[in-house]
Amino acid sequence: MTIANEEVPQNNKNFGNTRDNWRKEMAASNTLRDKAIELTVLSNEFNYGYQWEWCGVPIIRHPDDIVLQQEIVWSLKPSHIIETGVARGGSLVLSHSLIGMTGIPGKVLGLDIKILPHTIENLKPWLEDKGIQIFECDSAKDIAKQHVSSFLHDNQRPVLVVLDSNHTESHVLNELNCIAPFLPEESVIIIADTIIEEMPEDYYPDRPWGIGNNPLTALNKFLQSNHNYKRDDRWSRRSLMGEFRDGIIYKLPT
Repeated sequence: MTIANEEVPQNNKNFGNTRDNWRKEMAASNTLRDKAIELTVLSNEFNYGYQWEWCGVPIIRHPDDIVLQQEIVWSLKPSHIIETGVARGGSLVLSHSLIGMTGIPGKVLGLDIKILPHTIENLKPWLEDKGIQIFECDSAKDIAKQHVSSFLHDNQRPVLVVLDSNHTESHVLNELNCIAPFLPEESVIIIADTIIEEMPEDYYPDRPWGIGNNPLTALNKFLQSNHNYKRDDRWSRRSLMGEFRDGIIYKLPT
């Protein structure tokens, strides 16, 4: 088997090194990224991101990003995952099952300003065994700090956070400022929908976000004033049809 006229190494070490080069080349390809954005726009005509389920629960996530989160969880092995933006519940179930795959007893916290009855029904089996906890609150306000602090308690293991609620710059920046200080070293934060910055002009006419005002611009501002966090190049450009481009960061060890 060959890829781009290059023979795939059989040795594990050589394969890993070669694959790293493929990843870097793909991450740097503007041509490929332009095509991916074109495909994203076309697929959105069919609500591609809404077509999937995880363990029978609807999940609003592209398949590339689902696989990427699996890699992050397997590498990080967090005991706690925090998500803002609960939607229909599938992403919380994904996080819960991924923690379980690592063999580490873990918990998932979901925060959203409004959690609908059908979501509670979807999550019922996981809520009953306390594997998933959910709270209605504004994830960019002080109440979110209280929930996060109580949830993490005295945990010292790395934590995974997924921010996927209101996508305005101000809201995401406030979320980061609320949650990031509580996280242990080497924790990872995924900031969803940084892809908004790459979408066509006026692509979101009925939304308060768009080019210049979105999760990526919030993240860039956050990194300017929080030097204990850094963009994580292992993951930030791994998804082809992904919404997290340049939107994954980690907390540096001291």
